[in-house]
Amino acid sequence: MKAWTRTVCMLALLHIAAGSILSAALNIELLEDRSEQVRGHYSVVSTLPCPAPDEVCEDVNCLDPLSSSPEGVFPSPGWCLRQWQKTIPLNHTSTLQLGSDGAVSLYSRADLSIRSDTNSVNRPPYVSLPPPIRLGAGCPQEIPVHVMDLDGDEIRCHYEKNGLGEFMRLNEETCTLLYGGGGYVGQYSVQIVVEDFPPSVKNQIHTEAKPFSAVSVHLLITVESGADCSTVPQFTGVSPAGGAVIHVLPFGEVHLNITVDSSVSEIAVIGPPGLFISPMETGRDSQSAVTLSWVRGPNQFAHLLSICFAANTQSLQSRIRCIWLQQTRTDPLPPGTELKCMERELQMSLVLPMSFLENLHISDLQLNDPACPVFHNTTHVTTTFSLTGCGTKRMHLGSELLYTNTLRSINPNSTISRVATLILPLACRIPGQQAKAPAFKISIPSEVETFGAVSFWIEFHFPGEGPMAAQTRLPRMRSFPQVREARELRSTGRMETLDLHVFSNCSLDRAELMVGSCVESDTQDFVNTRPLLNHGCAPGNGTFEILTSTSTVRIYRLYLSSLGLMGDTMYVECLVHLCVTTTQTQRCPDPCTDTADKSLVNSILTHNYPIRSGPVRLITAPGTSSTTANPNQNAEPVAQPPTSQVAAASTSHTLDRGAFWVGAVSLAVLLLQVMENVVEQFITD
Repeated sequence: MKAWTRTVCMLALLHIAAGSILSAALNIELLEDRSEQVRGHYSVVSTLPCPAPDEVCEDVNCLDPLSSSPEGVFPSPGWCLRQWQKTIPLNHTSTLQLGSDGAVSLYSRADLSIRSDTNSVNRPPYVSLPPPIRLGAGCPQEIPVHVMDLDGDEIRCHYEKNGLGEFMRLNEETCTLLYGGGGYVGQYSVQIVVEDFPPSVKNQIHTEAKPFSAVSVHLLITVESGADCSTVPQFTGVSPAGGAVIHVLPFGEVHLNITVDSSVSEIAVIGPPGLFISPMETGRDSQSAVTLSWVRGPNQFAHLLSICFAANTQSLQSRIRCIWLQQTRTDPLPPGTELKCMERELQMSLVLPMSFLENLHISDLQLNDPACPVFHNTTHVTTTFSLTGCGTKRMHLGSELLYTNTLRSINPNSTISRVATLILPLACRIPGQQAKAPAFKISIPSEVETFGAVSFWIEFHFPGEGPMAAQTRLPRMRSFPQVREARELRSTGRMETLDLHVFSNCSLDRAELMVGSCVESDTQDFVNTRPLLNHGCAPGNGTFEILTSTSTVRIYRLYLSSLGLMGDTMYVECLVHLCVTTTQTQRCPDPCTDTADKSLVNSILTHNYPIRSGPVRLITAPGTSSTTANPNQNAEPVAQPPTSQVAAASTSHTLDRGAFWVGAVSLAVLLLQVMENVVEQFITD
């Protein structure tokens, strides 16, 4: 396939005034009533000082709230982000201007006609807005324009205006700007239109195809002198991979660690409103890191949101990475549903009509902790669980305290099934209250202040191999395994024994890594899972813990034949947290010891962080020994705490579950406002 490139006209800007627009993006979504208008989602980066909201969007139709994200340092004098929404016509050119500075035009177009190939209305593509782009003079670089299309269409980009330029070209099929390293030092403005085409035009000449719709992005590119091209900052393996898609349920929480292999001046981030960015920290090994977290509350944001980040030194910038947050659509629950939050009892209870679940295997329903009971009779499904147990998570949503759990159906079969599935997020919101006199304040340090910017990851090694080989070669087991110790392969090439390593890079003295539950799945979406660990303990005879002398490493020996793993590949997800005791002579509570020990242990804990492995091969080619086979083949372990719905770092697209289950029950969410055991309202997307 021929890669179409077009010379980009770069307009040199000698000076960027304060309060100027540096870059901007416009994404559009169809309205629910299918009117002859669309919802426009605007993102604008402007120089400091950050302009007032009414300076950016003077139209009275702009929807509140107009939001501002944390500011960036480069290029001088620094920048900030403004985001807003408003309703615009199907075919529209938005003109943005701050003060007397030059105007920026953003073009968009949508088509409400029914597509013949999908029998539905087309969904326009999405384009991300990166932090301001910086290039080193003489340092050739590719600059991807990060785009996504939920219909799976062919995406192409083109420069909106004709012109000639010698040092910047645009690959229209890959949406990549190609910088050859030339050009004068200065700042240059580029505007790109993103269009989607039916997949059938993939090999056609681009001038013959007609696009469905269009969105646009305006970029400011800064070319700087004095750069050493060999010292470009690089993101480490714990950072999320570019293009990853994270599916976020209502009230779901996303946590990401971004780590750079060297000391940098800043890690610049652009993301959705409400994104928390921790202060940057530099570790003992000169690595720089920040932590990102985002909670999906009720919002009118786009269904697909981007988070883009880059590491900046005084003269260079890393390659920009962008990931996508896909807000899972939900439907309202049926009449007769009752969810109560009992604040005094610290409990939540649910009553769900059986008619809503008629296509489900009711016996497969469970909460975050499978050990907590879910009851049913001929008319209703009921469950009551503690806000401090049953896997209930606690988080903050603005000034509110939020408790969340999930009722889901777990298919015990490992094969793809046509049985319907249910994922029902449950949330209890407790509004913030102001304490009355006598007033006092207790200051509790944050996780980052206590443990530092930490990360977690999973690795697989054969017994006696890997970084902990000395302790797995002749292991000390927590309990003696009642299965045959074996490293050889079956005649079919299937591995018999594999060691699961869970790591944390926490350097705090006496910090202990605690592993809660671990599950295994044949598929990357973890729809069907089997337990490997429960509350840190092995649920059967197939998993045994190897005791180590390193408090931030946990190792578990997996006897694969005893676990009943039938597929050729598995994926593993574990819930982990860190613990440190306030008294030096004590150790953190061991979840696997006898509960008869009632001694009080004072400790500080982090949140529970889900981490996932990449694909782990369970078979090898004929003639390959276990000592040469690589269980982590094609795997990119994910260390992105904490999120309940994380796509593997090696995945750039996530398949729609609807392709696997016919007649699946629609996802639904119930929002509970605490009001004397009464449900105040439902929140649906």
